[in-house]
Amino acid sequence: MESNKTRQRALRVYADTSVYGGMFDVEFARATKEFFAQVRRGRFRIVTSAVVQAEVESAPLNVQVFFKRMLARTEIVDVTEKALSL
Repeated sequence: MESNKTRQRALRVYADTSVYGGMFDVEFARATKEFFAQVRRGRFRIVTSAVVQAEVESAPLNVQVFFKRMLARTEIVDVTEKALSL
């Protein structure tokens, strides 16, 4: 029988472009690396948008590569008119 801990779903967490860039920023690297370690362990599921995906295309190469590596653990949501108006 599965325990409650095993059956828990990953918490969906929105990540913007700065979260991916934080992996390579001295000030934020430690906390960001821990966050992504928890993503890999299944505690969190990344949710991001097509806007972030487009922004990453012009980010430094290391950020682009890291973003692509995390795509398997990422849900990319559509940008709605309502979201754009915010």
